[in-house]
Amino acid sequence: MQRRHQKDQTFSGRSGNTGESNPEDRKKEKKQFIMIAPMLKYQLLVHHRELSQVLNELRKLGIAHIDTTWNDQDAAAKEDQLRNYRRLQERYQWLSNFKAADLPENPPLNTEALIIETDQIRTRLSELEKETRETRLRWKVLEPWGDIPAGRLQSLQEYGIYTYFFHCPAGSFQQDWKKEMALEIIHEDKHQVHFVVLSDRLIPPSLNASMLDLKDASLQELAIAQHQQQQEHRALRERLMTLAACIPMLLAEMLRLEEESEWENVLNGTQVLADGKLHLIHCWVPENRSELFVSFLNHSNLVWKVSRPTPDESTPVLLQNDRFSRLFHPVGELFSLPAYTELDLTPFFAPFFTLFFGMCLGDVGYGLIILLALTVLKWSRRAPALRNILTLGQFLGTSAAVFGLLTGTVFGADLSKHSAEWLVQWQTYFLSVDQLFNLSLSVGLIQILFGMALRVWNRSRLFGWLYGLSSLGWILAITGGLLSVGWNRQLSGMVLVIAGLALIIFFSDPGKGLLSRFGLSLWDLYGVTGLFGDVLSYVRLFALGLSSGILGFVVNNIAFSLLDGRSVIGILFFVIILLFGHGLNFAISTLSAFVHPIRLTFVEFYKNAGFTGGGIQYNPFMKKHFKTES
Repeated sequence: MQRRHQKDQTFSGRSGNTGESNPEDRKKEKKQFIMIAPMLKYQLLVHHRELSQVLNELRKLGIAHIDTTWNDQDAAAKEDQLRNYRRLQERYQWLSNFKAADLPENPPLNTEALIIETDQIRTRLSELEKETRETRLRWKVLEPWGDIPAGRLQSLQEYGIYTYFFHCPAGSFQQDWKKEMALEIIHEDKHQVHFVVLSDRLIPPSLNASMLDLKDASLQELAIAQHQQQQEHRALRERLMTLAACIPMLLAEMLRLEEESEWENVLNGTQVLADGKLHLIHCWVPENRSELFVSFLNHSNLVWKVSRPTPDESTPVLLQNDRFSRLFHPVGELFSLPAYTELDLTPFFAPFFTLFFGMCLGDVGYGLIILLALTVLKWSRRAPALRNILTLGQFLGTSAAVFGLLTGTVFGADLSKHSAEWLVQWQTYFLSVDQLFNLSLSVGLIQILFGMALRVWNRSRLFGWLYGLSSLGWILAITGGLLSVGWNRQLSGMVLVIAGLALIIFFSDPGKGLLSRFGLSLWDLYGVTGLFGDVLSYVRLFALGLSSGILGFVVNNIAFSLLDGRSVIGILFFVIILLFGHGLNFAISTLSAFVHPIRLTFVEFYKNAGFTGGGIQYNPFMKKHFKTES
């Protein structure tokens, strides 16, 4: 433990570790943690009166991930904070649909006033849309009748003459009705007949037609109502556009609530000691930022201790990969972050994922569409927050185009069967169906063996080299089995098989006795049945690529069959079927080419690599900032 200007041995004893790891420790740490930033754990002992000040300084520093395991904050208070935040977020998302105008001359006084006015306008817009629909429906009913003179009809009624309005299907209208009563057809078309009947009876005549109550209806009044509704709708939308200019007010309040929630979470998440007089803050800092953190501690009047995380602690994870591997972080996070003590598999599955996408889509045309579309979107700078996703899409599109060249597939057209002279010399290089099938299985087996090799590496560095021998035995046994079945008959693969089985049997769990190891090894050997299933799962790479090409080929055949001479209709349907068919095939194939490699990665590869997952995202306690897209 250390304290500036004062030695203190009352808290867990005195420690000579100042947080500055020596070069040998740093070298060892870098070897232990590959692709995951090494962390140092700091424990800060703070008096309760200084807690808020220390936390505020830590937030300004912005590099410490604070453990909130001891958080006893009221659940109702948390729910209330979350409800308020979602309320603001929902209004922000709704106002974002409107193009912001200039700031209003009379802006809302505060966020609550902005929310209230926004909700009032939303409610009125909803009511107005309902009224507009009713007015349009009423107009549709009245339009065949024209402008009805309600005053004259009232005068006729005073003299005992009643007016009844009917309509019926054209086929149901009977001409005899004209002879039986005073009937006049007002509007007639091939579907409906609208007619009026004058009668001296209070009870309307019984006809096979629908009667309408139009005595108080007026097209002129409806036209005025429609005009007023349109004006009100326009005024409300204009007001919403001015309110959209106040979105920064909502963002500021959302930011305040987020910071307040995090502050309460951290404040209530410290370990309380000495009947509440002392607080112990547990936090993690990346080792490459430790010098800055130690400098902060040395300039503060705090008792603190630094140590390296132990395997049983929930240490936060900060991934540090090269530019290419970082593009695949969103893909890996769909499953889980790696645990702090294990390997980050992102750099290892990234090349395979790119290859698998290309094998599943496998079309030059589709790949170029993805590449060009995302390139235009990326360089237009309309979605800066999605820049890494767009770059990932560019790599995947390139992979699909390259693999399409290897198979000779362009928008479903099989170039290996074309007789063009310039293609003949290249057709021998195109991969056949049998070659694609064998390639899928081979690539799958390679990835599985590669995953097992990573498992050997990970278990060896975590528990010692003895714990990696069992997985090494699987690699030797599989390799020996492949050699024995004919890949290279000049070499005896049985030696590798026997050696592999020996490693599996005797080193299944080096921490247990010989009999226990033997029993566990039998269970492990039973897993060979699952191994065959894992390898066969990679057949989907072949099947998806083949089905995409076949569907494109079928679309082309249907479309070209409609090109009957120079018929305009034939050309029109040719274009429609090509666009619709290839558009649908492109959408389905692209989705499948993304989903199935994910499945192969998370199931087959992760399982054979011994991936555990469950890591906690490194989230430093710091000031929050909203990033808005221009």
